[in-house]
Amino acid sequence: MEHSFVLKRRVAFHETDMAGLAHFSNFFRWMEEAEHGFLDSIGLAPVVKDRATFWGWPRSKASCDYKEPLRFGDAFDCELVVKQIKMKSVVYRFRFTRSDDSAANRLIAKGEMTSVYAKFDVEKDTMFALDLSEELLSRIEEMPGAAVVGSA
Repeated sequence: MEHSFVLKRRVAFHETDMAGLAHFSNFFRWMEEAEHGFLDSIGLAPVVKDRATFWGWPRSKASCDYKEPLRFGDAFDCELVVKQIKMKSVVYRFRFTRSDDSAANRLIAKGEMTSVYAKFDVEKDTMFALDLSEELLSRIEEMPGAAVVGSA
């Protein structure tokens, strides 16, 4: 059985267009918000800074397949599951479902995002992918269903 992290939200007014529909770009923001919540839940910071160097999780790939719209005020869940752990990256799978009583668990959208563990040096203006450390791997693998495979 897969373990998941669930972000519970309502669509805010500023996240809608003139028709009152949630703008498609918000789904990517909500995926990042779920990822941030997941990382926090396992004791990892999404960004770590030390003087002019910092480490973080830039995206190398993101997609979202929309099934039905969300409107202002709609309650929804964004479920994150670790799909794959590679040497330098993590692939997340997302499912957006309604969480209000009338249509609970109905699929709204599904997405996928690959986050690469990277180091940035501001002074040298460089960025490069890093292998996931044993500590990072052990924390991410705490989520049942997560498996280390392949390379970045």
